[in-house]
Amino acid sequence: MSGSVGNGGVDLSGTQNGSGPGSGSGNAGSGNTGAGSGNSGNGAGGGPGSGTIPKPPPPPRDGYTVTMPGEELPTAVTLADIRSFVPHAAVARMEPNGWMVIGLHTNFYAVGSQHIVDGELLGRPASVRFTPSAYHWAYGDGSTANLSTKGSTWAAQRIAEFDPTPTSHIFRAAGTYTITLTVDVGAEYRFDGGGWIPIAGTLPVAANQLVATAGRADTVLVGRDCLAHPSGPGC
Repeated sequence: MSGSVGNGGVDLSGTQNGSGPGSGSGNAGSGNTGAGSGNSGNGAGGGPGSGTIPKPPPPPRDGYTVTMPGEELPTAVTLADIRSFVPHAAVARMEPNGWMVIGLHTNFYAVGSQHIVDGELLGRPASVRFTPSAYHWAYGDGSTANLSTKGSTWAAQRIAEFDPTPTSHIFRAAGTYTITLTVDVGAEYRFDGGGWIPIAGTLPVAANQLVATAGRADTVLVGRDCLAHPSGPGC
């Protein structure tokens, strides 16, 4: 007659064989209890202190931001961020001043240059540098001009009055015209006197309006100039 208990076999003759956690066996009939033996493996691996120590980041240079591992990159500054920095408007001018001769060139030009405005940006003291880049004229007669130069006076260009210039315009009909100028301005910013960092896009800045009258001019020969003889023909 035989039976089994657990993982071991029971012999009715008094002998019990069993397996324990180790590899030993025991004989119940002889009164000896087998003690199992086993080996516990020790794994080898790297702990928290193992590995290569990262090198520190290089010092920042003007115009650059050093970001430590795990930090988020800073958000780029936009034109909306500098809305509290107001650029100076250019001044629109013309010659002759306030009037035009039909069929002849009228010279238009802008007065204004690169400039710096100080203030606070993202909670820090900062400077913003504005630079004019394009000039958009609307002459009031349906004509427009988009130019990269601001122009200058006839005298500065050393040419005669009514000579053509890169910024001049000819009016073809008599009337009163309103001339407008819009200047595209680029922007850069910096903190603590560092390098200038450009901001994407440009700002349109309106200049003053000019109102002028176009008419015809006739040449009349006189015997004396009008200062000496103001009642003479053509004076």
